[in-house]
Amino acid sequence: MEIENELSETTKSRPWISGLKFLGLGLLILAMLTALGVFWHRDKMASKLQQMMAEMDRTDTGWRLEDIEAARAEVPDEDNSARVILEAAKQMPKRWPSADFHEEHYRLPPNELVSGEDFVVLSRELASAREALMIADKLADMPHGRHQIHYDRNPIATLLPHLQECRNLVSLLRYEAMRRSWKGDSHSALKYCRAALNVGRSIGDEPILISQLVRIACNAMVCQAIEQTLGQGEPTAEDMSQLQKLLENEDKNSSLLAAMRGERAMLHKVFDGVESGEIPLNMLEGLSRGDLQSDRLKNTVIALWRMDTREDNALFLSLMNRRIKEVQAPLHEQIALEKVWDQEVRARLAPPSRAVITRLLLPAMTKVSEAFRREHAYIRCTIVALAAERYRRDKKAWPESVDQLCPQYLSSVPLDPYDGKPLRCKREIDGLIIYSIGNDGVDDGGHLDRERISMPGVDLGLRLWDVNKRRQPSQPKPADPNPK
Repeated sequence: MEIENELSETTKSRPWISGLKFLGLGLLILAMLTALGVFWHRDKMASKLQQMMAEMDRTDTGWRLEDIEAARAEVPDEDNSARVILEAAKQMPKRWPSADFHEEHYRLPPNELVSGEDFVVLSRELASAREALMIADKLADMPHGRHQIHYDRNPIATLLPHLQECRNLVSLLRYEAMRRSWKGDSHSALKYCRAALNVGRSIGDEPILISQLVRIACNAMVCQAIEQTLGQGEPTAEDMSQLQKLLENEDKNSSLLAAMRGERAMLHKVFDGVESGEIPLNMLEGLSRGDLQSDRLKNTVIALWRMDTREDNALFLSLMNRRIKEVQAPLHEQIALEKVWDQEVRARLAPPSRAVITRLLLPAMTKVSEAFRREHAYIRCTIVALAAERYRRDKKAWPESVDQLCPQYLSSVPLDPYDGKPLRCKREIDGLIIYSIGNDGVDDGGHLDRERISMPGVDLGLRLWDVNKRRQPSQPKPADPNPK
């Protein structure tokens, strides 16, 4: 009896044991439900992703990176400018230009001559790269190219050394064109402009955003070199016509579309690699920036992210599919579409969105698209400038409007990428301005400012001068009102 009483008292004195049992059972059930929820969610997202990919296979065949690479245009070795570019790059000095070369000394109005001292410095710099220039001379007649790309298992880590080589060579050719035009040799100057343009064209249809951005940067330098050549002399009609046709072909290039299709394909491979474990998380560029600077927060986000990688992938593909459709619209119509797209993306990807990889690696579309619009604006203005200069040589007068250049000098008037209207021209007392209204969407009467091209009140374009206003002595720059 005493034993029974003791057991009864012991049991009564430990009610928490029963509570622990119920708590443990509750936690086990909760864990099981959570696991079931995770598996259900992953299965649902996998099904959603597969359905989206199947739809893409039907409507956009060849969208995967391997298919895009296989479909790229082949270039015979004897016609491949990339081969010559790499050969020239090997002959470039290790550091060009040298530390003694000051690029700001050569940022003059296109119709002004450089000082004698600066011309000597420029000539010396170019002489140091004479071997590279001799090889690059062939590029003037090589408008086609294709560089070899060896993709990393993490595609966004792919090395592209040829891009810097292209930029360096375009810079070299641009300065050689400047030197030639200052010497009064417009024929050779435009030849080097053609060579520089073909260096950028060697990048071709590379399905990588940075590749296409480098291509448009090269084109911008070429347009500046052409404007400077026209400001220093009177090239022959044949030389200008040849260059104009090359620029017209370049303007037809859908580099933004190639970049967007490539980005979609590359980042889809990144998602696949992370899901399969082939790409470790620490290989993903940018994971430690912004709101992921805290290691603790980073680890938490990574844990959540692993749970819904396929959902993230599906979201990324849906956003890119929409964007790819939009970049096929006329350039001026894309502006409104970008703004809506950008607002919606910001809302959908704002923290604490679990679409971590999409939030980190999705390109800043508005800035990217603006760069491509600006490129087309400069190319089209340069095309019209060459046509206008050909008109002036024949008619001994500037055209009163761009329409007057058709059909003898232009097949049609190029449209402004910013509003879809014909490019403008404005007669000045000493020349002509060909311009686009620029990013602010306002016609500012051809007000050009090469140092502030994206500022309100500034248009984009080129300046042409009457013959007697070309090759003017350089003017002293105004003193800085706020010296350091």
